[in-house]
Amino acid sequence: MFGQKRKVCANCSSIYMEGDKYCRFCGAPMGKPKFIPEDFACIYGPPPVRRVHNCAKCGYSWETNSMIDRAMWCPKCGGSAPAVEAEDPFFYRPVEETDIQPETEDDAE
Repeated sequence: MFGQKRKVCANCSSIYMEGDKYCRFCGAPMGKPKFIPEDFACIYGPPPVRRVHNCAKCGYSWETNSMIDRAMWCPKCGGSAPAVEAEDPFFYRPVEETDIQPETEDDAE
């Protein structure tokens, strides 16, 4: 795993998604990406939040699943695409007592 490189935007060094024509973070046209060493980090904190981006210019839509979302630009046309929290933004949902069903003899067979 060590020694690997990852693609990033040549302008702002943010994550480069294969096929993007514009950077999701700075809006710059994606030319040749640059490559930086891959670093691994273990981050503890709140659960990721699901957000939806909708481009005002071309209508392209995508989701992000992270604690912090800095993406503001459409990767297809470079238009403005601010994030909006999804209707159910958290992946993690505590188990409620009503979610637990007692096992019956029929289930055991």
